[in-house]
This record gives sequence, C-alpha cells and structure tokens, in this order.
Amino acid sequence: MEQKLLKNQNLYWKRILLIKPNYRTTGWDYYNMEFPPINLTYIASYLTDLNVEIQILDTKVKNLTSSQIRKKIEKFNPDIVGISVFVSAALKNSTIIAKIVKEVNPHCTVVFGGRHPTFESDSTLKINEVDIVVRGEGELTFRELIIKGSPFNVKGISYKYNGKIIHNPDRPLIKNFENIRFPARELTKNYKYKMFTVRLETVETSRGCPYTCKFCTTHIFNKNLWRSRSVEKIINELKIISQNRKITDIFFVDDNLTVNTTRIENLCDKIIESKQKKEINDFKFFAQIRVDSIIRAPQMVKKMAKAGFWVVFIGIESVNEETLKEVRKGFEFKKVIEALKILHDNNIIVMGNLIIGIDLEETEEEVIKEIKFMKTVDVDLVSFVLLTPFPGSDTFKELDEQRLVISKDWSKYTVFYPVIKTHQLSPKQLYDLLYFSFRELKYVNNLKEIGYRIIKTRGLLFILNLRRFLILINSFLKMRSLFKEFKKR
Repeated sequence: MEQKLLKNQNLYWKRILLIKPNYRTTGWDYYNMEFPPINLTYIASYLTDLNVEIQILDTKVKNLTSSQIRKKIEKFNPDIVGISVFVSAALKNSTIIAKIVKEVNPHCTVVFGGRHPTFESDSTLKINEVDIVVRGEGELTFRELIIKGSPFNVKGISYKYNGKIIHNPDRPLIKNFENIRFPARELTKNYKYKMFTVRLETVETSRGCPYTCKFCTTHIFNKNLWRSRSVEKIINELKIISQNRKITDIFFVDDNLTVNTTRIENLCDKIIESKQKKEINDFKFFAQIRVDSIIRAPQMVKKMAKAGFWVVFIGIESVNEETLKEVRKGFEFKKVIEALKILHDNNIIVMGNLIIGIDLEETEEEVIKEIKFMKTVDVDLVSFVLLTPFPGSDTFKELDEQRLVISKDWSKYTVFYPVIKTHQLSPKQLYDLLYFSFRELKYVNNLKEIGYRIIKTRGLLFILNLRRFLILINSFLKMRSLFKEFKKR
C-alpha cells in the first residue's frame, strides 16, 4: 500500500543523478583497482519505490573527461544531483562536476555527501555550487529529502538559506541495520569493476568499528557503534550477485570484517556449503581484517581460506610498540609477526600498510631504520604512506592544535603528499622518506612467494593468462614511473 502510494506521489525532484567523481589516487589505482560505488547503490535502493527516475554515473571507472561528463548530464537533465565525496582529496573533482551541473542547469540542486562533507559541512557549503550537504549515513536522509522536496527539518542535512548555513539535527544511525535494503546494483550493471584484473562486486556485511584509532574517522562517523548483518542476508546477497557469472571476486568493504570472529566462521561455513550446493559462484574474497582477530581465532583464518579468501589487508601502521599504543591501535607489533605466519600457513596473500610521521617525535634515522626493517618482515605487498590528518579524526584536532598542519588544501590529502610537519621532520623530509620507502620496498617483498600463493589459491592458469600478465606489467611500469617522478621533486 505504502509503495503504491509513493509510486504515484508527485515529487519536486523527479530526475535524480548520483555521481562518483573521477578522482584517482596516486599509486593505488595503478594496480587496476576499480570498486563499485556501493554507497551510491545503497542510497539508490531507498529511492526505487518512489515516483522518480534514477541514474548512477560512475565517471571514474569510465575515466570520463569534463566534456564527457557534461554530455551525460545534459542528456539525462537531472533535477537534483548527488555527488559522493568519498575521500577529502576528491573534493576538487566533485566541485568541478558541481560547476558543470550548474552550467547545464542553474536550477538543478547539488548535494554533496560522504565523510569529508560530514565533518567539513561549513566549508563544503561555502562552495558556490553546493546547495545541500548530507551528513552521516545517506540512505534515509536522502530519501526523506526527496520525499519532502525541501531540506527544511530533514535530520542529517546542512544547507544554505538566505545567505546563511543551516545545520539540522543529526540523524540517528539506521537502527535495524540487519534489514537494510540490498544495493541497487542494477543501476551499475553496465560498468565493469575489477581489482588485480579480476571482475568483482562489493558487499558490506557490517558498519563501524569498536576500535578508536586516533588517525581514523570510522568510529566517529558511526558514533562508536558496530552494526552487523546476518549470515543469511549476506548469503542471499551473494546468490543475487551470482546471477552474473562474470563476477569472480567479492570485496567485503567492511572497515573491520572480523570484529566478531564467530560470525565470520559461521559465514565461511555457509559460503562453503552454498558453493557445494552450487547456490553461489565459486567466489574468491578480499577483506580488511585486524591483526588481533587473527591471533584470537586462527581457526577462523583456516575457514576463511577454505571459503575462498585469498587476499587480506591489514593496518600495521608502525613497528614501534609505544607508537602503536599512542595511536590506540590495540595490538603490539609482535602480534603482526604471529598473524602473518597464520595467514601464510593458509596461503593467504597479505597487503600491509605503515604510516610515516605517525610518531611525531620520530627522527629521520629512526624512520629509515623502520623502512629497512620491513624488508625483513614477510608481508607480500607492503607500502608506506604519509600521515594525513583527515577531517573528523582525533589526529586532525591534535595536529591542528599543535600547528603542525601546514595545508588544508584538501586536494593534497592523498596520503602521498605532505600536509603536515612533525616535531622532528619537515614536509620535505617526510616526502623524501616516502620516496625512500618506494625505492627500498617496491611494494613487493617476495615475488616468488606471492606467485606460489596465487597458484595455490587461484591455479596456474591465473598467472599464465596473457592479458592479465600484460596488464600487471603495465601497472608495474606505471609504478616505476611514479618512483622516478618522486625522485625529481
């Protein structure tokens, strides 16, 4: 009854365009990482029962130019455009798109959403072309905005009115996250997403994180709550994705997939059972997991490997115990070594990340020592990035108060450009140390071992695929070019 009523409702904004900007991260995108805009497909899923026409424009996966974006906007002629500012550095690209929208139709409403607009709503709304900001989770907020046809009294909205910026009260998080709608993936079915050359989809099994790392905004954005979906709902979603036989891999986008290790063990059991019954594709899985959960539940890792997990991302951050304690990481570095052994015993490839500048008192010599030390640690793909104090994080507040933030040009907040100084290191020293890490580590610690693990998990033909081999060689050459570019600066 409600759905029929909404379908017949005459709404103010009838043509809705949701856009992912063409922002490319230096370095990471050279490894052929193109993820579906699951945040936009979630928002779209809460509009499909309304009397509106919705399109999703992924300008990144298509690598669209400004003129191409303009043509797409002109053709659809939207009444309202929602733009995902998925990282702070994407703000510039998002603003360019907003200007194009207003040039095409000055009366079209422009909405920005994402973590950056949430924590920087005032500065975001000072952009002439931005009319409304959605703060926090977007599904229910954007839905109510469309139904009401106005930002007045819509919780979770900030907007401009008569030259003033108005902040409505926050919207509570979705209480019954278990029953969140499945993403409207039909709106992105014509796009091809991939990672390491394999076709993939993304699935979110939970939101939030119970940990409070100083440099992270996840726990703040999610108001210190962690909410999960049932194994049954996740399997049902995988069954739907399985209708597309070209999808071979799934990336679980949870910031921390293994908060509840028993839940993941149960999920793996159900995945194995569903594969045996041919109810889902023989998917391989990527995920972000924590070191301490691996140590706590090695049996979980064994089940993950059997279910098809072949690559995991872990945040190492530092090899220094005091630093890990200071940033509230929640584990000691010696646990990293234990976790790596457990993962490798199960032939799971590990991508690990560390942060230069995370210890404000660390000297250049000490950082160099850490980088060299990581050459002896058995992480398959290892990278260093620069400490970047993202808006909303405790690190941003701390460094800003100490006047260590040297730039608030958000386009530079890429984790590969120095936007801070520390008590011991200048921006140039930080940059030089990043280049040194590239030169020393080259991202790959042991190519032979990685090759062995790929063969064990994906088979020999996976490596021998000529197209995949050529794409990976091209990625490698691009990374080499990036190293040379760093050296010139």
